[in-house]
Amino acid sequence: MKKAALTILMLLTVLTGCMNESSNNEETKEKNKTYTADNVYQWLNESNLLDGEKEPLSESVQEHEQFVNGYSIGDIDIIEYETAEGTKHLKDHPIALTHENIVLMFLGQMSQKDSFREVLEARKPLDGLYRGYYNSAAQQSFVRQFRDEEFNGLKETLDQFYKLDDSLKSDTFTRFMYQKEVTWKGTLVQTFPDFLVLYGGDSYNGENWMNIEADSKEMLPYIVVVKTQNIEGQSLDLNIKRGDSIIVKGRINKQGSLEKKTHWGIEKGMIIEQ
Repeated sequence: MKKAALTILMLLTVLTGCMNESSNNEETKEKNKTYTADNVYQWLNESNLLDGEKEPLSESVQEHEQFVNGYSIGDIDIIEYETAEGTKHLKDHPIALTHENIVLMFLGQMSQKDSFREVLEARKPLDGLYRGYYNSAAQQSFVRQFRDEEFNGLKETLDQFYKLDDSLKSDTFTRFMYQKEVTWKGTLVQTFPDFLVLYGGDSYNGENWMNIEADSKEMLPYIVVVKTQNIEGQSLDLNIKRGDSIIVKGRINKQGSLEKKTHWGIEKGMIIEQ
C-alpha cells in the first residue's frame, strides 16, 4: 500500500514538473514572438495612447528593405521591420523609440515616451494611461466619444459630461467643446423671437421656461437655450409647439452645471428636423 502511494506521488511530481516546464516554454515562446504593427497598434490604442485614424505610412518609409507593415495615427507612426536589424538606422533618431523590430516615431510631443515603452515591454494594453494633452483617461474617453459623435444623443452627452471629476469639467468644456458644432435632439419647451428652449431630460410635463427657472430648477442642467437663426437672417416662423420632439444644430457657447443647476447654450442654431 505504501509502495503504491509512493509511486502515485512520484508520478504526480513528474507531471507537475512537466506542466510547469510546458507553461514556462509557452511564456518564453510568447516573449520571443516578433512584434507586429497590428499588435502594437491594438495595445497602444487600448491603452489610450493613440488619437486618430490609421493612415498609410509615407512611401519613403515603406521603401526600406526590411519594412513589413505600419501605420500613421495622428502624430505617431508605428513601423514594423522584419528583425531588429531593420531599426538600426533609427536607434539614435531624436524622435524615435525603437524596441526589438518596432519603431515608434513621435511627430508631435514626446512627453509620454516612457508610457509607450511600458506598453511595448508589457506586450499588452495597460490601464491608467492617456495622451499628454488630456488630464485623465476619463477626459480622453469623453472627448473621443464627443468628437466622434458616439454618444446616443443629448442626454447621454450631458450624463457623461457630468460624470467627469469637477476639476475636469471646465477644462473639458473650454478646450474640447466650446464653439464645437453639435446636432442635438430634445423636447421643445418654448419658442421666443430669437431663441428657443430645448429639454434633453427623461420626462417633460409641459413646464414652460418661466416655470423651470422658478420652480423646476432640477431640469436646468438638461436645458439648452438655442439662439436661432435662418439662412436669410430673418426671424423664424416655427410651426412647432411645446412638447414636440425637434433636432437642432449649432455651436456650443455655454456650459451647464449639475451642481449649480444652470443650463447649456447654443448659438447660430437652426432647426433641422421637427
